[in-house]
Amino acid sequence: MLYKVCNQVITPLPWRQSTAAMHERKVIPVDTKEFRYLRFRAIGNMEVAGQNGNHDGFGFSDFQDARPGYGYKSFIGKKAHVEHNSSEGLAGSIGDLPDAYLNSFELGGLTAAKLWKELDGSKNASLRQQILALPNQRDGAIEVMMRIDTKLIKSAEVKPKVRQLLDRIVRMIDTGQQLTCSMGANIAYSVCSTCGNEARFSNQYCIHLKPTHKGGITIAKANDLRDLLDKDLLRPEWLSHTVASKFDVNEILTGSSNKGIACRNIEINHEVSFFELSVVAMPAYAEAIVLEKLARKQDETPREHLRRLASEFGDDEVLELYAILQDRGLIGNSCMVG
Repeated sequence: MLYKVCNQVITPLPWRQSTAAMHERKVIPVDTKEFRYLRFRAIGNMEVAGQNGNHDGFGFSDFQDARPGYGYKSFIGKKAHVEHNSSEGLAGSIGDLPDAYLNSFELGGLTAAKLWKELDGSKNASLRQQILALPNQRDGAIEVMMRIDTKLIKSAEVKPKVRQLLDRIVRMIDTGQQLTCSMGANIAYSVCSTCGNEARFSNQYCIHLKPTHKGGITIAKANDLRDLLDKDLLRPEWLSHTVASKFDVNEILTGSSNKGIACRNIEINHEVSFFELSVVAMPAYAEAIVLEKLARKQDETPREHLRRLASEFGDDEVLELYAILQDRGLIGNSCMVG
């Protein structure tokens, strides 16, 4: 079993709605007096985003793993922490993770998440690449909602240092300051993108994934990389992230020479189980962006609240709202002349 962390920067955005909902339409009841909410893109995949700042890569198939305790849903129900102190349990907790969502690839209106596992193997490589190249294709990233519990600031069950950090985090959220989070995950095994070595424990790493070599450049023979593609240990859609030159990518896929190819040493992780999300001090994965923040509601009348929301609407949104009111029968569909 291997343990992985991945850091990301979160920049809070202004509050915009009274309920927090993921794309799957799961609605989380919101209480902004006692909680703060962050929804963000937690981690990307090798197909689109490539490896993270720690030179770890995750395939989309592992995100969509539906087994209990695996894939993106393993985030749901876990505790939120600071500086990866999950071993402290409630004493190190600052809240929880009530929901997660996989921004699944699409194919003809159907989510490719239902099909992607069936598209494993080198024989389906061309079809996978066609799916990824579709216009306006989704990025296949995982979005997670973190619910910060302000009551824990005064809880005797939480360590004093954690309570101090939590108080600071809440103030940072309320004032729109930048936050940094990091996920923790257990990995069943990983594969080296350069030589295909499989490791289930750190002492099984090849030379390419040793601390001084991971993320570095190695010259590999083109035929050896083609063998990895045939065995589905490496995938064509990953090559743009693992091979230094796009011309070498074309050589691997369509050429026949056995030339030396400059490759980045990436650890491809499989059978992922996420077990925590922490607010940390230093960022490493800057690709993640926040999608929504719900801080404390300001005191305002219902009319003031509606006016503020209306000020954020564009013309198209106003027309869409007008059509919805017509459907409800609140506005007439025709004009009468007396």
